[in-house]
Amino acid sequence: MKWNSKVKDERGSLSVVIIGLFVITVASLMVMTDIATVMVAKRSLTQATEAAAMRGVHTLDRDTYYSGKGTMATTPLALINKREHPAIPIDCNQAVIDVMLELNNWSTDDSSMKRQELQGIVLTDFVCDGTSVEISTYATVKFPFMVPFTSQSSAHLYSSAASTNQVQEGFYLFGVRLH
Repeated sequence: MKWNSKVKDERGSLSVVIIGLFVITVASLMVMTDIATVMVAKRSLTQATEAAAMRGVHTLDRDTYYSGKGTMATTPLALINKREHPAIPIDCNQAVIDVMLELNNWSTDDSSMKRQELQGIVLTDFVCDGTSVEISTYATVKFPFMVPFTSQSSAHLYSSAASTNQVQEGFYLFGVRLH
């Protein structure tokens, strides 16, 4: 009789449910924090990649640009004939150096734009055809919490960006765009 009465006693059974729900809630918060960290770090990597591509595309190939192919009438004739301007030539050798410098700045800068969880940004691919730059980058992001029930403590992020430098339409007088 004594054993049967202990089995029917339900005191303390709610404690097990509350502890279980608490563990599930904490694990869910940890996972959501890790996901948010990855999303913010991915955006930071994308910004770094875009900034590096833009810096690389702004390296003017002076020899090609100033080869004497254009005259004072080039822009007005292009406007009248509705002909597109050629892309501005890029010095690809200098562009790869500038891209690496920009990525290094993003990797070592302590400003608010850089995510502390984002570890060293690596240039994985660089393509320059003389008028455009395309780059791919890679970085590892550390999670603030170890993902519950796994051994995951980091994730790998990849990003790509491309850019070209075009002549803007309009009429320029002494370097000022009059439109």
